[in-house]
Amino acid sequence: MPPALLADPNQALRLKRNLYALAAGAVYTLLCWVLWKWNFFRATPNEFFLLFGSFWLVNICWPIMIISGFNLRFRDPSLTLGQIAWATITVMVSLYFVYQLRMAVLMYYLLVMIFGAFHLRLSGFLSISGMAILGYGLVIFFLNRNHSEILNLRVEYVQWLTFSVVLSCFSLMGTSLSALRRRYLRQNRQLGGALERIRELAITDELTGVWNRRRGMQALDGHLALAQRGGYEFAVCYMDLDHFKKVNDRYGHHAGDVVLQAAAKAMAGELREVDNFSRFGGEEFVAVLVQAGQDRALMVAERLRRRVRGLDFSLVAPGLRVTVSVGVAAYQPGESVDQLLRRADQAHYQAKTLGRDQVVAAPPSA
Repeated sequence: MPPALLADPNQALRLKRNLYALAAGAVYTLLCWVLWKWNFFRATPNEFFLLFGSFWLVNICWPIMIISGFNLRFRDPSLTLGQIAWATITVMVSLYFVYQLRMAVLMYYLLVMIFGAFHLRLSGFLSISGMAILGYGLVIFFLNRNHSEILNLRVEYVQWLTFSVVLSCFSLMGTSLSALRRRYLRQNRQLGGALERIRELAITDELTGVWNRRRGMQALDGHLALAQRGGYEFAVCYMDLDHFKKVNDRYGHHAGDVVLQAAAKAMAGELREVDNFSRFGGEEFVAVLVQAGQDRALMVAERLRRRVRGLDFSLVAPGLRVTVSVGVAAYQPGESVDQLLRRADQAHYQAKTLGRDQVVAAPPSA
């Protein structure tokens, strides 16, 4: 199957439906061939092969257009209206050659209409129904003019009227089904968007917009699994804003929220896209540095420290300044996520003890 179909499930589905339609066309061709063999189809061999040769020549174009992606240029990539219109023309031409068993051919035509039940809108159904009703009327007209001896005109009028009423009702039902399908797809998209939003809320810290602790721990578990396979290293920076409680007490919780948001944005902006950054609670943040040993992690941690120290909060409150203490620990083979975080947390507490606004590297585990 071409890469375009593999990449687009909608194209694969369209091709699948088209193959079903081709299978129905094959059944119809077989039916007409049987009628021809049993002398219920008045066409000459040349007329028969010309009719169904044209039918299949066009039908083969539909899957080719889907496989090539050419169908995407149309308003309806499923090409439903075109396929049904071509089938309608073929069926109506066939009716001219069939006698006594025309209703059997028209039964097949209802199968054709089913393919449009979940795609065509009212205008499409009305166009196809009008084409079919007019086509059947023309068949009766030309049969009466050219082969009146085999035609019971009153019976044909009753059949034409019945066909018109049934087809009109079918069109209305098909329109309702199509509208129901579109409403279902719209609601499904809305539900998908809501579920995606819920998923984002489940892994995102609402205040700062960075990952929450749960998502951060999931990421750490993933990095640990990679490191245990070998050839992969990572490090953790455990950060805590200094004297944050005093910020809330002195300037208010709104100022504290602004500080958290600004600090989180600043630190996240200093990291690479492959790195992870999450809020572990309160004023504590954890950065996971991918393919980084302790030396590189110390450099990044120092950059984060300077970045927070340089933030300007003068518009929030005059004289407000914020610093951060950072503990750094590089993963060591054999340790768990909890052990790694514990070492980084202990290093961060040591930075607090040493006077805050510092970066401290965790010693290797015993």
